[in-house]
Amino acid sequence: MNRFYRKPKPETMRKNRELYKEAFKDEIAWCKENVSKLTQNKHKFLIDMYTILVTGSRKVTPKMATAIKTSIEKCKNNPNYNESLREEAETKLQPILAKINIVKAMAEGKKDYSVDFINDVELYVRRNFRITKKQMAGLNKVYKRLTNLFEGDKND
Repeated sequence: MNRFYRKPKPETMRKNRELYKEAFKDEIAWCKENVSKLTQNKHKFLIDMYTILVTGSRKVTPKMATAIKTSIEKCKNNPNYNESLREEAETKLQPILAKINIVKAMAEGKKDYSVDFINDVELYVRRNFRITKKQMAGLNKVYKRLTNLFEGDKND
């Protein structure tokens, strides 16, 4: 902390807490329900804002209030925080995960060095419910290289 920072008085903190309890009722309730998920996903901004709302340690500016509300709305549309969206995203990801498992099995069968990459991609897909274009391109490269290795074995 800055050495010139003056901590708010307990009366001020109490007033802030009561004011925030009324103004941010829904936001505080949502954060309270999802604290473990917020810390697990390292969502530092919302954790900090939740502590400010609960403790009343500082004023919430209008810009902070809109940022809190928009951030919570984004989280509500994220499969990590919304159970129904998670189920929908998992059903969409099943074909991708099946392809990843096929490439992984091929790489493990050949004892290829790309197994770690494939595991990292699978972990990313399971955690973030999506796959990037570069990851897909990398998996395609690994698949092509492994199928060429298998064709080389057939000629022997």
